[in-house]
Amino acid sequence: MGQEIKVNTGEAKQALSKLKHSSHSMNASVPTDIKGQNHLDTTKKIEELNQTINMIASSYASAFSKQVAQTESAVDAMMDTDKQLASPMKTK
Repeated sequence: MGQEIKVNTGEAKQALSKLKHSSHSMNASVPTDIKGQNHLDTTKKIEELNQTINMIASSYASAFSKQVAQTESAVDAMMDTDKQLASPMKTK
């Protein structure tokens, strides 16, 4: 019980802000219509794979954004808890 956990919330929020901005730049812009007049099975398979890559990248970016938001919420909750616990100590 005697151990103290110190969180530099300023650094945490700054890192989370960087992560949030980097998640917006995550965009797999893989072409999904490359066959044109070509009807080869390989081009069809490549298009399917490219569509899958785009869907996975979009899902990953969404999950990543949710994780950043949850982490921000946890940091805010720790700050609030710390303030609530420190308040009675300051009044004594």
